[in-house]
Amino acid sequence: MENLSIENTKSTPKVIGNTESCSLIMSGNLFPENSIIFFKPIYNWITELSKNRDQFELEFELNYISSSSVIQILKAMQLVEELYPTEKIKFKWKYEVDDEDIQKLGEEFEKLTKSSMDLIEVDC
Repeated sequence: MENLSIENTKSTPKVIGNTESCSLIMSGNLFPENSIIFFKPIYNWITELSKNRDQFELEFELNYISSSSVIQILKAMQLVEELYPTEKIKFKWKYEVDDEDIQKLGEEFEKLTKSSMDLIEVDC
């Protein structure tokens, strides 16, 4: 299986999926024209990887997120929780020191998921 690599644009984040480390990192802005279409290859990659792996780490470091993308992020987390054992899942939510909106969104995701989530404050 190949790694996943999606380059960032003004409205979409950089996405790096690493098969060796069983991880996916998404960083940048997230307000694509169609969030369902944007997330489709990500969902497919997560699903395909689960056939050969039993652990997964999903990391977000996002600056701006559209409301339709919030739904897709939650769906991605739920997909990971369906496919991998809960104790072998790690979610990381990074937010800038002054960004209360992104921090609060991470806190909401933490409440909505069963798996471990690290909320990590980063300097700008």
